[in-house]
Amino acid sequence: MKKYWKGLLGGAAVGLLNGLLGAGGGMVLVPLLERLGVTGKSSHATSLAVIVPLSAVSAFLYWRQGWLSLDQGLPLLLPGLAGGILGGIFMGRIKLGWLKGMFGALLLWGGVRSFL
Repeated sequence: MKKYWKGLLGGAAVGLLNGLLGAGGGMVLVPLLERLGVTGKSSHATSLAVIVPLSAVSAFLYWRQGWLSLDQGLPLLLPGLAGGILGGIFMGRIKLGWLKGMFGALLLWGGVRSFL
């Protein structure tokens, strides 16, 4: 039962972060999933399965409020999809230690950028 409540509260936090910041939910979700017992690469993949619909909802709400710039975002869509496909393919070939290291480096980079 404790896992259930952690999952509910964590999911709410992930949604809030994603809605407020437009990103960042995955940075909370991956460690949360690992604490809930989802192992290794499954936590990264499961995070994507959760973040994609959350991002779609946030993007819709941003669009409704006039904050979404399709003319600036659309040119990034195809290269982003290609990168996502390549990342999904490469994730299956990368050792978990390297994947965690890259994820940690991304967290550090994001934190430094936020302060500067």
